Amino acid sequence: MPKLALLTAYGGPIELAEFPLTQTAPGTAALKLRMAGICGSDLHIFRGELPLPCPYAMGHEMVGEIAELGEGLTTDATGAPLAVGDRVVTPYFWTCGQCHACARGRSHACQNLMAGEFRTQDQPPHFVAAYGEYYYTTRRQPLYKVPDDLSDEAVTPLNCALAQVLFALRDVRLGDTVVIQGAGGLGINAAAVARTAGAAEVIVIDKIAARLDVAADFGATHCIDASGLSAAEVAESVRARTDGIGADWVLEVVGIPGVIPDGLGLLNNGGTLLEVGNVGMGRTFELDPSILVYGNKSIRGVMLYDPVTLAIGLKFLQHTEFPFHRLMPEPFHLADVNDAFASAGAGLVPRGALVP
Repeated sequence: MPKLALLTAYGGPIELAEFPLTQTAPGTAALKLRMAGICGSDLHIFRGELPLPCPYAMGHEMVGEIAELGEGLTTDATGAPLAVGDRVVTPYFWTCGQCHACARGRSHACQNLMAGEFRTQDQPPHFVAAYGEYYYTTRRQPLYKVPDDLSDEAVTPLNCALAQVLFALRDVRLGDTVVIQGAGGLGINAAAVARTAGAAEVIVIDKIAARLDVAADFGATHCIDASGLSAAEVAESVRARTDGIGADWVLEVVGIPGVIPDGLGLLNNGGTLLEVGNVGMGRTFELDPSILVYGNKSIRGVMLYDPVTLAIGLKFLQHTEFPFHRLMPEPFHLADVNDAFASAGAGLVPRGALVP
């Protein structure tokens, strides 16, 4: 029978369990998974920083091939016809469409949000996460057909890393300055998005030189290796690149609460810190709120995105020249999922990858 990866305890191991395939429900699809990414939030889950029960079906960043279409599902969300064998991407979450936020056009902030992994593998259709051989969608998860000219390596991070930063940076304007804290999968995608949006300066900060080398090929105009620098020295370097006044936007994708005050210190008056990385719960930081008041600075929490962002992301991938294949280096096989997590956790690659 096909396999699905389950986290058995915080810190591992991850074990492969076998489940039977089930009948595809009307309006849904059964996907044969082609590639999955190891997101920073997966690492948080692995370490026990989110209160999710074990055994837990892991993975949400993926591209799949249609194995079966349920009755009534004939086109993707843009009206393109679908057939068995087509590659597709889908949001890993779904919204209710009826709550206060959804009714006001803020479906990304749905009060009844469901993530795909919150389904239990114990009940059919069992395959509810990306680290497996199959994935079953729900009726509320729109599909987007992947163009033939895009590789799996380019598309796999779309439904998390790329879509998330496309949505987070949606208000960046021509000539803005953007600082990105962290050069992992989200940070490198963000550099490409910010530069394409017309940002005059895209400054990427990290402590791993190899990651910064990749960021330089994804639109970063300046990279700061913070491994041997104080927060004040990093801030001085940012000011030197921004006419002495700081950035319009700081995107936090490190996932460490302590860098948030540092990020606020990198902002120009009136600037906004986009908080994306800290999905682990129960961790805190200290902040003097007068920094926000006197500087007219803002912190905007960003979680998820409008599903149409996936269609935008596919066009972005088709019409930009960035080497997206570099984000997903040689993938691990599903049987070696624990080795893949060890590699990703050590920061050895921008984005770990798994194939069935």
